[in-house]
Amino acid sequence: MAGIYKFKTSRLAHWALWFARLSIPVAILSFLLMRFGGLHPSIALYCFVASVCLALLSILTSWVAFHAIWFDGQKGGRALWGAFLRSLVVLLPTLVFAYFYFTLPPFSDLSTNPLDPPEFVAAWQIRGDSDNALSVASLDMRERQALAYPALKSQTYAQSVALMQLAIADELAKNEWQILRAEEQQDEDGNAYYEAYTRSVFTGLRYVVSIRLSPAGEDETRLDMRSASLWGPRDFGMNARRILGFISGVESRLDTNAQRYELKLEEIERLRRLQRGPIPRPKPENLGQSATG
Repeated sequence: MAGIYKFKTSRLAHWALWFARLSIPVAILSFLLMRFGGLHPSIALYCFVASVCLALLSILTSWVAFHAIWFDGQKGGRALWGAFLRSLVVLLPTLVFAYFYFTLPPFSDLSTNPLDPPEFVAAWQIRGDSDNALSVASLDMRERQALAYPALKSQTYAQSVALMQLAIADELAKNEWQILRAEEQQDEDGNAYYEAYTRSVFTGLRYVVSIRLSPAGEDETRLDMRSASLWGPRDFGMNARRILGFISGVESRLDTNAQRYELKLEEIERLRRLQRGPIPRPKPENLGQSATG
């Protein structure tokens, strides 16, 4: 007569699977809160930390359950595999996040001109009480930035400030950044200023940008740009990529559209002359004398 054997099922294996299943919707909730919830990013961060704790608890419970399954012959191996794979869904992005956190320079405010960075004026109006300060960083911090990002430098172009303003405006429109400030050059020795606001497409984190155009000589313009995160002590390289990408886009526009910008400047100057009206001609001095004579 054949024997009937009954094997116990490991309850810890099912608990590990339950913890792993719960960690995924909590992680998704943290992403939705950060991207679309309109709440402060710290709340979403706490929610994501809770999902990581659930995933780690699942791994720990799986390790304890594995001993009972392997040595005592209990059932639950499939549940352990399910818990392990589901926990990786949360833990792998966390490991990538931690790698960039400890390897990238710890900055949240970068500029192409650390000695004299463009200041924020209009961006202070959208800054919250718990957001990062937008004041100029200390000299030590700016020196460390220059060493960490040597590619971020002031750029000089053989174009007038007026022409550069057209290229900057087109590049800002292409990136679909919200314009906070746009001050054109008022005189030949004056500067032009732009400030813009943008959000990360994936995380929804907020950033502000300041751009300064200053004359650097006859028909030469110096471009300085600053990008800052409104939240968090680290930007994970986002500000550097944003500055370099924007400058690359401006240079591409100058290479392909410089002639079009020159024609547009001529048209703008023509319209200004029309608005001012005809220039009054001086009356000849001898006109009255010849009439009386």
